[in-house]
Amino acid sequence: MVVVAGVANASRVSSAVEVSSVFVPALVAEFGWSRTLIASATTLGGVATALSGPIVGRILDRYGGRIVVPLGALAVGAGCIALASVQTAAVFVVVYALVRMAGQSFMQFPNQVTVAKWFERRRGTATALLVGIGSVGLIVAPVAVQAIIGRAGIGAAWIALGVLALSLGVLPTLLLSARRPEDLGLRPDGAEREAAVAEAEPSGDGDPAADWTVREALRTRALYLLLGSTVFFSLASTGVGFHQLSYYLERGISPGTAAAAVSSFAFGLMVGGIMWGWLADRLRVQLLLTVEYAMAAVLMLLLLGVRTPVQALPISFGFGMLVGGALAMPTLLLAAYYGRRYLGSIAGILQMARGLALGSGPLVAGIIYDLNGSYAPAFTAFSVMCVGAVVMMAFVRRPVRG
Repeated sequence: MVVVAGVANASRVSSAVEVSSVFVPALVAEFGWSRTLIASATTLGGVATALSGPIVGRILDRYGGRIVVPLGALAVGAGCIALASVQTAAVFVVVYALVRMAGQSFMQFPNQVTVAKWFERRRGTATALLVGIGSVGLIVAPVAVQAIIGRAGIGAAWIALGVLALSLGVLPTLLLSARRPEDLGLRPDGAEREAAVAEAEPSGDGDPAADWTVREALRTRALYLLLGSTVFFSLASTGVGFHQLSYYLERGISPGTAAAAVSSFAFGLMVGGIMWGWLADRLRVQLLLTVEYAMAAVLMLLLLGVRTPVQALPISFGFGMLVGGALAMPTLLLAAYYGRRYLGSIAGILQMARGLALGSGPLVAGIIYDLNGSYAPAFTAFSVMCVGAVVMMAFVRRPVRG
């Protein structure tokens, strides 16, 4: 189950800012589009992701990701192939927005929820494996896309990404995925269970009271603090992630080396996802997220001093490690606080807020750059946002019915 979900996540790399950022310099050079205009496609995709999040969440609770993920892969693949022939800015913005939404709401998000529903005691370890496998695509894709653009052009790179999504994102999930372990007569973590109680037993983490409804969750302060901290970090991380290749090029770093730095970010994402996931089974997730956000605030300021590849590579790797942990840990916290039965619906609310933030980060950084001719004000503002995320996360406590 985890391997299938990880492979599907690896196939949707075209919707990730770490990959779409590689196209920015080429699109600016070939079509003369501004960074703000290109980033607006990610913003529109974020809005679409936000609007679809609660709907997808409810579908996941009822039917699982077996249908949702293949549909997302079909949309990502078809959208990328369509982008290969796009010549106008408006069409590019709309089509890439759909690719972004499909990859985020119909692939990455459902796979995170599915894994969280399949595990309890080893949920962090399972999530670590999910992030690790999914990150392979992010490690390879930036360098591969940069090479394809240099040799065959933008269109060929989009086609390659489309074929990747279609070949790995559809059939494996359709044939091998299941909504939750109870559907196969199992308990979370793969343990067998008696068929007589397969549907009668609540799905909270070993405690019937652990299953909160959406309405109950919306009455808790913990949910809003988690939403706020996730929004701040997501906006900052995607703003940096989308523009990092352009930033390195302006610092005099060669395109190939800059793409390698983006890949080091993805490699850090894989390592961080595994490390933070392993820690999540041993330490409080709330504490881990607080530490991550604090470290991100520092790294964003260090990014302002980058001048050479020797500086860019480790900073990108370190930032990737933080993002790798922050990708799935909010969902782990929701599962621990509110149980598994309605996790898709509750996580859909988080996905809505996160989608808006992920879409806004690139646009905010693009506007600030176009106004100031520098990324420094944007990266400084993002660092402050991470400090805000630290403060909110520090006050998160497990909700108690009462």
